[in-house]
Order: sequence, then structure tokens, then C-alpha cells
Amino acid sequence: MKTKILIAVVAVFAMAVSCKKGDTGPAGSAGTNGSNGSNGNANVKAFYFGKDSILSTRTALVFSLPSSVTSNMIDSSIVLVYHSTSGLWFASPGFGINALYQIRVYVDNTSDVYLKALNPDGTTYSGVKTIFDKVKVIVVPSSDFSGFRKKQVDFNDYKATMKYFGLSEN
Repeated sequence: MKTKILIAVVAVFAMAVSCKKGDTGPAGSAGTNGSNGSNGNANVKAFYFGKDSILSTRTALVFSLPSSVTSNMIDSSIVLVYHSTSGLWFASPGFGINALYQIRVYVDNTSDVYLKALNPDGTTYSGVKTIFDKVKVIVVPSSDFSGFRKKQVDFNDYKATMKYFGLSEN
């Protein structure tokens, strides 16, 4: 009986010692790199508003941002505003088409964005009716604009701004 137990113990020990993990095979060849996707940022929000117009009796336009844009968010973000007229985009604040007017931008504590039209010299707008085809408001949280130090962006250049943030130009 002792012999059978001894043989069983030696057999189990031999199996335990001789068992080992499988050998690692040779490394496979490296795959090809995928193409780089377009840069963008999910935190950057763009809001579009439709056709509206300014005239001497209506010099201010008001655009309400959704409730998801809080006053705290506005306080700690860059708010960029652009308006399109005659197929051209203009940064606001700034001069409009042919420098016939200038636009000033204000944001209140309810996240309403105001565009105020003035004459080029800063006096109350007295010009003709000007139609804005579209207005675009972009909200960039503070955590997402620290990289501007590395790559300068001219926010007055509508196309450069849209490209930088990966946003549609339309």
C-alpha cells in the first residue's frame, strides 16, 4: 500500500513539475496605422439661429440659448458670435458688410445673447434694413481653450475658427 501511495505522490509531483504554460510565439507583424480623424471637441457647443434683420427702429436682436447653457457656464467660457449676411460671415462684435454698421454683443445672466447694431461711429443705428441670414453662437468651456497658446486662432476669421473646432461652416 505504501508503494501505491508513494507512486501516486511521485506521479502527481512529476505532473506538477512538468506542467508549464505554453510557450510565447513569435510577435506578429505590425498593422498599418489608421488615418487621423478630424480635430474637434465634444464640449464646444454651436447654436444656430435663423433669419432676422436689423433696421433703424429695431437695432437689437435677442437669441435665447437652451437651458443647458447656464450662467456659470457662460461666465467661465468663451462665447463667440457670428452673423451671415449676403452669404458672408462676420465676427460679432465687429463691423458688418461694407462696414455699414457694427455689432456689439452682450450676454445676460439668463444666457440670452443680444446683438446690438450701431452706426460705424458708435452712434445709434440709423441705416437701412439689413437681413442676417443666420446667426451662430459658439460656447467654448474654459477647460477647452488652454490649447490656444500653442496654436493661435484668429477668432475674427470665421472659417479658421470653424476649422479649429471641427464645426460646420454652414
